[in-house]
Amino acid sequence: MAFLLPSFCVCAEKIHLQLRWHHQFQFAGYYAALEQGYYRQAGLDVILHEGSPEKFSVSEVLQGHAQYGVANSELLLDRLRGAPLVALAAIFQHSPSVLLARKDAGILSPDDLIGKDVMLMDKAVDADFFAMLHNEGVSLAKIHVIPSSFNIQDLVDGKVVAFNSYLSNEPYYLKQHGVEYTVLNPRNYGVDFYSDILFTTEDEIKQHPDRVKAFRSATLEGWRYAMNHPQEIIDLLIGKYQVKKSRSHLEFEAEAMRSLILPELIEIGHINPGRLRHMAETFVKAGMIDNDRLLEGFVYDPDPAVDQKKLRQYVQISGGIALLTSILAMILYMANRSIKRESLLRMAAEAEIKKLAYRDTLTGLDNRLSFFILANQMVKLAHRENNKIAVLFIDLNDFKIINDQFGHKAGDEVLIYVGLTLRKLVRQSDIAARLGGDEFAILLSNIINREDIICSLRQIQQEISRPIIYQEQELRISACIGMAVYPDDGLDIDALLEIADSHMYQVKAENKYSSHTHTETI
Repeated sequence: MAFLLPSFCVCAEKIHLQLRWHHQFQFAGYYAALEQGYYRQAGLDVILHEGSPEKFSVSEVLQGHAQYGVANSELLLDRLRGAPLVALAAIFQHSPSVLLARKDAGILSPDDLIGKDVMLMDKAVDADFFAMLHNEGVSLAKIHVIPSSFNIQDLVDGKVVAFNSYLSNEPYYLKQHGVEYTVLNPRNYGVDFYSDILFTTEDEIKQHPDRVKAFRSATLEGWRYAMNHPQEIIDLLIGKYQVKKSRSHLEFEAEAMRSLILPELIEIGHINPGRLRHMAETFVKAGMIDNDRLLEGFVYDPDPAVDQKKLRQYVQISGGIALLTSILAMILYMANRSIKRESLLRMAAEAEIKKLAYRDTLTGLDNRLSFFILANQMVKLAHRENNKIAVLFIDLNDFKIINDQFGHKAGDEVLIYVGLTLRKLVRQSDIAARLGGDEFAILLSNIINREDIICSLRQIQQEISRPIIYQEQELRISACIGMAVYPDDGLDIDALLEIADSHMYQVKAENKYSSHTHTETI
């Protein structure tokens, strides 16, 4: 382990960062930024403060006890209620917040919580869960909510049937105590929020713009280092921060976080304005806020536009310069524009290449590479959550006939239609991909029984079999679908896909779902 020794120069600015909870791997990037000297190099003397049930990061920052903090969806909720908060970076692309329920209590969906003892925090902090309940039409008044004790032992002891938890933490504890559990994940009910969002205030950005930019940049550098060197961070947590978790628990936490941060797929800190608007709309629909009009300006821009007043002053001064200087300046200006234009084109090309790497260009679905990356992550997640997932392998019947009789453009229209159909039918938590040619795959998460799969399978077949209009012709297509279930049929995605493929060919051979392609003139 080769950590840099902290030594701050006298000119370093002392700033305070309020963490959301006790020291653990959840905040790995901040420890790395400190120990690797990224904060020091930015001229910052950063002090980390642990969170607790009595110390919430949003209130600590608003009260001036810290300039920066780490918060979950409550950050956006408070912003929409008028607090001058600004999001600097979203570390977790998917929230780890879930409800863990005792398996022996028969809790399989939010409906099953009615009349039961459930540990939650208030609506501001556990906004994910309250939005999930609203989406499922479950009235909070019908659930016996007990203020969270922050102690998972209460679930182990049976004091409650469900407990507000983190996927990266409490499941390890339950497995160690031999408690079988089920997971109620808001993502499976239309609530997919960001988590562990680094934030500050509007005043901090206004008064110290350079400090904000430097702090954010150093922090993200720390997170990139931490995700590439998890064992070093674990050594640090055990040795320096005296974290009480075992090494195996911290390793569990680090691995669970990887599937939520997605560092291999998404730039760490990325915030999609569309997802934030979806979060805000979810709050509005759930009655937590009246409107989302304060959403504008919530996301920090590290490279704001040039101040227009200063620009005008510069132009006026430049107007008095000699003609030759003006001509030279114009040449430089045009050259700069050309460079910027080429830079933008290069960036756009790189973005397009990245998109092409993971998307099927014809259907817009995930491609084969993306499917295997995401599916492997979902298998690991299902293993941790003790859940079932299903793989559906879809093959279009007589697709070659359409290509031969009506041309490849007609075939493309069929594939595009199938892609739209699959996107319409799968949930946000599921995966739909085109593996190649006329072969597609779907991964269904959080499956309770095979009857659910059969229902989805039949719905897909019915929708695919609807007529497709192409150049005044009515094209009809059908599909054979094979399925495999984790962990019943296989323990990795390769085995599951192979079994689903084999099952599909059995179905095709037995002619259970066969249909013929034909056309009719309209």
